Amino acid sequence: MNNQIGRAFAQIHATDQMRQSAAACIARYNQKKKRRSKAVLRLAVACGLFLCMGIGNWYVFAAPVSYISVDINPSVELTLNRLNRVTAAEGKNADGQRLLADLDLTGKNYLEAVERLVESDRLQTYLDHDAALIVAVASPRADELLLELENSVVTTQYGGTCRRTDLKDVPAAHACGLSLGKYEMYTRLSQYDKTITPEICHKMTMRQMRDLLSQYEPIEACPSNKKNNARCHGGGCAR
Repeated sequence: MNNQIGRAFAQIHATDQMRQSAAACIARYNQKKKRRSKAVLRLAVACGLFLCMGIGNWYVFAAPVSYISVDINPSVELTLNRLNRVTAAEGKNADGQRLLADLDLTGKNYLEAVERLVESDRLQTYLDHDAALIVAVASPRADELLLELENSVVTTQYGGTCRRTDLKDVPAAHACGLSLGKYEMYTRLSQYDKTITPEICHKMTMRQMRDLLSQYEPIEACPSNKKNNARCHGGGCAR
């Protein structure tokens, strides 16, 4: 039986038409395979481009580049992106958190954000009582930011003092739970009094910290007073 089947198949010979049909089928299969490969490649390239665009947008709009703190007793810290716009605003103490409850600063230019903070109704109540207004800047563009702050109402109308701080200090300040401005005052005070701790400084106003520091070194003695439109001695930016 097997021999009969073998002899039957042996008598079958492929015609030219059959060979052409087989070749055509193989060609169509290869063409479809190439099209699928090209489609997969195009999809992979598109996904890569979207990923790069997403990373690029995050880098420009969300990646933290600069930090600015505004301190009186309320302590507020702003995080800025490469466009100098606020990506985050954090109250570093209870007063700062209450202050931000009335303000939405995200997306604002840093100068507009600082001026809105200083001129807010809540902060004005502190400025009426001989408070010390300190604005601290940690940024690779500190000169640019400080120059604009120096010419703003922060110093010209409210007698605030602006200071440059080191970007390297930002993680340490955050670890201590202090704003940049208070952390800078803490490090200066702790050089003279080893009993000073971040917890103690957290409870102090900037006026109290400045008065204490004045016992050890000369500092800018400039109360923030909105009724005094002239720049008092010591106001401006310490770079």
